[in-house]
Amino acid sequence: MPTIPGNINGVLIEFSSNVNKNVDQKIIDVLRHVLSTNLASGHILTKVYISSANDQHTFPSRHVQGAGKAVDISRINGMKMSVFYPSNSTVKAITDALQNKFESFVHRRENFGPLFKKKLGNPHNVSGHADHIHFSVN
Repeated sequence: MPTIPGNINGVLIEFSSNVNKNVDQKIIDVLRHVLSTNLASGHILTKVYISSANDQHTFPSRHVQGAGKAVDISRINGMKMSVFYPSNSTVKAITDALQNKFESFVHRRENFGPLFKKKLGNPHNVSGHADHIHFSVN
């Protein structure tokens, strides 16, 4: 099973101490798809913080289905979304750009976060996710 690397496209990836980095290959593919230093015009993405991957959830969560089909990102450039979205323009711009970029990923499933909540490209009513981005794949 592949492991999420510590750097993708020049963006440093930090992990919560309890994150199991072993995930479905499509999670690594989606991170390669969405992460780049110049993702949001006028803002530089240097690092993200993954608070969950193949861990700490219970079935039927996509985090544990099929060996890690979801990832949660809760910090942008060291700043917690729970504190700095939407008040910090860089956190907001990059968070919004990440969610928008994910919508063009061929294997997208769930795209939940502070900007919007979509499942398979359609609006989806789900609680939470104001303090992090949740991406899952088919």
